[in-house]
Amino acid sequence: MANGLKRVLVTGSSGCIGSATVNWLLENGADEVIGLTRSDAGSLQDRRLCNMKCDVTDANALQGIFDKLHPTHVIHLAALQTPDCRDHPILGLEVNLAGTINLFKACASLTNGLERVVFASSGGVFGPRSMYGVDGVQPDDAYLPHSLYGYWKIAGEGIARAFAQETGIPTVSLRLATTYGPGRDRGYTAAGTRAIKSVALGEPFVIPYAGSEHYHFVGDIGAGFGCAALHPFTGYEAFNLRGETRTVEQFLDLLREAAESCGVGDRFKVNISPDAEKTPFVYDLSSDTAEAAFPQMPLTELEDGLRESLQHYLEAVKRGELLPSDLD
Repeated sequence: MANGLKRVLVTGSSGCIGSATVNWLLENGADEVIGLTRSDAGSLQDRRLCNMKCDVTDANALQGIFDKLHPTHVIHLAALQTPDCRDHPILGLEVNLAGTINLFKACASLTNGLERVVFASSGGVFGPRSMYGVDGVQPDDAYLPHSLYGYWKIAGEGIARAFAQETGIPTVSLRLATTYGPGRDRGYTAAGTRAIKSVALGEPFVIPYAGSEHYHFVGDIGAGFGCAALHPFTGYEAFNLRGETRTVEQFLDLLREAAESCGVGDRFKVNISPDAEKTPFVYDLSSDTAEAAFPQMPLTELEDGLRESLQHYLEAVKRGELLPSDLD
């Protein structure tokens, strides 16, 4: 492999965050990207991208890919989300914990040439906002997850730290909260993105929860993982990804403004359920250390991200690619 070549392997590459990460990498310095996905690899649109079908629970297949392709950077995004982990706990254990062990074992087998590993963690490792101080939830604050998903992310962070200590390879755990924007289709907190779709369609939609959320625009998440992988860094650290905390009510107010600015204010038919309970997810995640370590990580203001997302879905409606059934 030529000196300085950046060959980045991304697990979970076909998902919402994976797709955004792959796109950022191809636009920002990666020479080759190897995308691993459980679903069909799909067609290639860039000669630098190689999509491969591989499940991280298959240790032998994963190891074979590492032995053959020798990535220089690894971003581990593959995981089951909170609802799937709740409904299928053994499968969640296999994917989120055993799959992460398989991934780091494969990384450790590369005796030279591996420059960075980035693990996708979650704000779900933390407890309720009331546990933490007025300056926000700091990266080194106490863990107290409310779900199995959160405990498996804690375990993943521990595996990442142990890997960095044993191998000396710089490693980052990057925590995120609520993703919104094009491509966000699954998970409990996908309700915000479904609300944007509903406005594009002019269909009624009800947000099932209330309270506050910490929002990340999907493009910022892709850039965040890309920066954590390719920009200078040494050692190990867990960071909170840059984002913005708003109440669900504020989110909907900004969505209404976005609809009006796009000329579809009459299509806004979104409400919060009268029986809504407050979301248990943490918010006010402090990203000061992430910004210091990776100053080029972007932050899209929520009003801008909502307008961009709505414009995306309005175009999809025109093309017949977004239908009312997609809100189910």
